[in-house]
Amino acid sequence: MKRTAFILVFLAIFLGLSSCEDVEFNTPAIQGQKNGDFWKAETYVADIDFGGFVIEGKSSKERLQLITTNDTRGTYNLGIDSGNVAIYVDAKGKVYSTKNAPDTSVFLYPPSGEIIVKDIDNDDPMGVIGTFWFNAYNADGTEVVNFNRGVFYKVPLVGGLVQID
Repeated sequence: MKRTAFILVFLAIFLGLSSCEDVEFNTPAIQGQKNGDFWKAETYVADIDFGGFVIEGKSSKERLQLITTNDTRGTYNLGIDSGNVAIYVDAKGKVYSTKNAPDTSVFLYPPSGEIIVKDIDNDDPMGVIGTFWFNAYNADGTEVVNFNRGVFYKVPLVGGLVQID
């Protein structure tokens, strides 16, 4: 009986630990909570374009871009009047952006968020490390996507990205 209890406790601990997503074991990585569900990019790349970072992750048919106005460490606020932007394209091709205003008959809160560039790794290739969160709206402001607890870790700066319109 003690052996069965031990095996059950060990199995519960193992399953609990194996379901955790630790970004350091997923190097490089872009991941976060999208509308409350875990989201992880399958491919990731970064670029320095027009003096700022463009950080992109793709998962299946989804695409996420984080764009800053500067290519240094720091906190970049997101919103309609900001030069910084977060853009998410869902599997159906619908674009959500922190540049889009909400329909005030549906949502009360403006688009918002932060991209925090914590470090620029000098390994070869160089990588960008940081966190993000945001609320972005579709073009007519009737739908919202929320990302929180977002992390980008050692995303390689290799260039060749095109910003989503």
